[in-house]
Amino acid sequence: MLELSKHLRELKCILYGSSEAEPVSEACAQLTQEFFSDNTLRLLITCLPKLNLEARKDATQVVANLQRQQVHSRLIASDYLEANKDLMDVLLLGYESTDMALHYGGMLRECIRHQCIARYVLESENMKKFFDYIQLPNFDIGSDASATFKVECAAYNCL
Repeated sequence: MLELSKHLRELKCILYGSSEAEPVSEACAQLTQEFFSDNTLRLLITCLPKLNLEARKDATQVVANLQRQQVHSRLIASDYLEANKDLMDVLLLGYESTDMALHYGGMLRECIRHQCIARYVLESENMKKFFDYIQLPNFDIGSDASATFKVECAAYNCL
């Protein structure tokens, strides 16, 4: 897992740049294509609970950035997510884990920005659980679930 943490930092550096250099759009486009064509998002979501806190934060930022990357004027993340909607159920149910809720919630919010995913989540059986998540006694998780619900409602207005 140490190796994976290192690779996540490298991916983050490619996508966000560093203190010395801005991100290179060609490298971002290539990384985005490979990330989704190799099914890396599914692997990352599956392995996330095994990572340390910093690697989880990096993974959340990488996934958020990749959702907005355009390749040949297309958001390929949207195409990938439409074909892999079951991942949204994993992210939704992530609110049930205190350790994972904020990370999965951050990823879910970014995914919901795609209309096809917003519609899927809205119609999902797990959507009903949001009201329970919002009322959780853990303030951070309840607030995160509330923020995700707000993004879902905003996306719904666009549908």
